[in-house]
Amino acid sequence: MPSTEKYRILRELGVGGMGKVYRGLVVGQAGFQRPVVIKRLRQEGDPDHLRLFVEEARRYALLDHENIGRIFDFETVDGQLSIILEFVDGWTLAELLDRHQERGAPPDVEISVFIVSRVCRALQYVFERAAIVHRDISPSNIMMTREGAVKLIDFGIATRSGTSDGCLSGKPAYMAPEMVTDLKADHRSDIFSLGIVLYEMLTLQRLFDGPTTDAVLAKVIAAQYPPPRAHNPAITDEVMALLRRALQRAPERRFGSAGEMGMAAEHVLYDKGYGPTNLTLKHELLQLFPEGAQPEPPPEPPAFPYVEATLLPIGDGLRETTRAVPRKGDTLVSQRLPEGGELPGAANGLPQRAK
Repeated sequence: MPSTEKYRILRELGVGGMGKVYRGLVVGQAGFQRPVVIKRLRQEGDPDHLRLFVEEARRYALLDHENIGRIFDFETVDGQLSIILEFVDGWTLAELLDRHQERGAPPDVEISVFIVSRVCRALQYVFERAAIVHRDISPSNIMMTREGAVKLIDFGIATRSGTSDGCLSGKPAYMAPEMVTDLKADHRSDIFSLGIVLYEMLTLQRLFDGPTTDAVLAKVIAAQYPPPRAHNPAITDEVMALLRRALQRAPERRFGSAGEMGMAAEHVLYDKGYGPTNLTLKHELLQLFPEGAQPEPPPEPPAFPYVEATLLPIGDGLRETTRAVPRKGDTLVSQRLPEGGELPGAANGLPQRAK
C-alpha cells in the first residue's frame, strides 16, 4: 500500500492491548483540514496482531450508524499501516463516571438508561449488518459527543457471533460468564456486559471487582451481585427489571437481542410521554464538564496557495453564474444564468444583474 501525506499525526491519545491511538488530521487542498483518530499497531512485525488489525479494518468498513464511531480509511501513515477513524469530540463514559465519583453522586437514572438504549441501537445494527459481537463493552468504549450523541467505539477484538478464539478476550470485569467458562461469545454476551455497565452507572460501584484477575473471573462466573438500590434508592422497579434480565447468568434467559433490550429501555423512558433526548444528555455533559464547554480550537491551517493571475482560465464570452434566488416561502433555490443576464424579480428590489 503506497505511502501518503494525506494524514498527519498530532499527538498520542492512548495505548491499548495491541495498538496506539493518535489524534490526527486529514489534510486536503487549499488548507482543508478535518480531525481524525489514527490507530496503528504497537508491534507491526507480529503476524497475528497484523491479521487481527486487518480484520478489524474490514469489519469496521461495513458499519455506518449514528451510534457507532465510523471508519474513514485504511492506509499507511508515516510508513505504518493505520486505521483512520472518526474523531468523536466529547467524553467517554469512564470519564463521566469519574466525574460523578468526584461529586459523590451517581448519574441520573434516566440518563443512564438513555445511554444504554443508544448502545443497544448500535449493537443491534452491528449484529444485523454483520453478525458481529463486540466483546469489549465497557465505559471506556462508550463515548458521548458534545451534542449528546452516544457512540460505541473500538471493535478491535470483535468477532462473529458464536465463534470461539480458544482464549479469553476482553476486560475481565465486563465479561459474560460464558466468555470465561466456554471461551465463546455471542450477541447475548454483549447484553450481559452492557448490564454490567448499567449497574456501574446506577451505583458508581464496579459490579465484579477483586484483588486479582482470577478473583474477578470467579465473580463473573457466579454472576451474583448486591442489590443496586442499597447504593441508589432512586432506581425504579422498571429499571430493576431491565437490569435483572440483562444480568441473567444463562444467555437464554437474557434479552433475546440488543434490539429487544433497547425497546425495553425506551419503554422505561418514554411510556409516560416524555423522556431524555440527545439535548438532555448534552446539557448534563456541559454541567459535568464546564471546562470543556468550548471545543478545542483547530490547528492553524496552512496558508492558502497563491495562484498567479496568468494561470487563471480565460472565458470565451458567456459563462454560467450560480446565484441563490429567494422565492416565496423563504426557500432558497439555485438558478443558473449567463453573466450579465437579468435576474427575475428585479422589480421587487433584487439585484438586477449578475456580477
